[in-house]
Amino acid sequence: MVLCAIFVWVVIVCGIIFAVRKYLWSLRISDLTGKTSVISGCDTGFGYLLALRLVSLGLPVIAGCYTEKGAENLKKASKHSSLLKTYNLDVSKNDSVEKFKEFVAKETGNKGIWAAVANAGILGATGPDDWLNADDYINTMQVNTFGVIRFIQAMKKFVKKQRGRVVIIASVSGRTPRPTVGPYCVSKHAVEAYGDVIRHELCDFNVKVSILEPGFFSTDITQTATKDLDNIWARLDKETKDEYGQTFFDDYKDSRFSRLSHCSSELTPVIDAYEHAILSVYPKSRYWVGLDSSLFYIPMATLPTFLQNILISFIRRNRAMPQAVKNL
Repeated sequence: MVLCAIFVWVVIVCGIIFAVRKYLWSLRISDLTGKTSVISGCDTGFGYLLALRLVSLGLPVIAGCYTEKGAENLKKASKHSSLLKTYNLDVSKNDSVEKFKEFVAKETGNKGIWAAVANAGILGATGPDDWLNADDYINTMQVNTFGVIRFIQAMKKFVKKQRGRVVIIASVSGRTPRPTVGPYCVSKHAVEAYGDVIRHELCDFNVKVSILEPGFFSTDITQTATKDLDNIWARLDKETKDEYGQTFFDDYKDSRFSRLSHCSSELTPVIDAYEHAILSVYPKSRYWVGLDSSLFYIPMATLPTFLQNILISFIRRNRAMPQAVKNL
């Protein structure tokens, strides 16, 4: 009887905690006046849709676009052009970020901004690490890691003025290992750490930092995942090609197409998470977006390493094998 009573009270307390937490997360900021959001990577995908979502809600947006065409397409798609400003931004270059910073300062004056959203990202080179070089890692990190740092450091002083939000998109690849996607995983692991560090530093300024950890969604990043494989294979020396074999390359390329076909084309959950991080009274520190993120990848990240190893080996059990391994 005692154990039964304890169990009932535990269920009741957990239910109350869940209900209170859900209520607090549902609270939204009521006054949106002057709450400008600055977003990087708005040419396509998440950044493009987020910019359109925010201006439709009445928020001013300064959108950093990598290309002029991307900026033009965004302006054409917006029904609230008076709230949308675009500017060319390449987060991999210091000069570009500095010019963008000057533009934001000019547009906002001394009012500051409400949210800095580091959305720009690339997949970068993929394939077994034997096929890659240090530059492949550096080039990916120039956008996904150092680009985020450049952008956030340039925007922080504006966010502090309004005690606003910093929102960074990471990935489940920043929490779990993904063989043959080394540069991307390394860049996202690093940006996760950066976000966690500045969250504790900026709390002194009452600035909240949120990290989004989406699963696999179909965007330009995923759609271009196979385009560079032929070039990467072509640059390899004969010894490495013989070690892996043409059959391995063909099978690996086919499997990459197959995996991409399972990515969700519905991007709304990510945009909803972005919106909550920007406009919620109590934003989450982390957003697990997508069922694959919430039910598989994030739980896997909490497992002991030896269990992770077993699980990943099981998932990869039907993978293509290098020719040199077959010959053993």
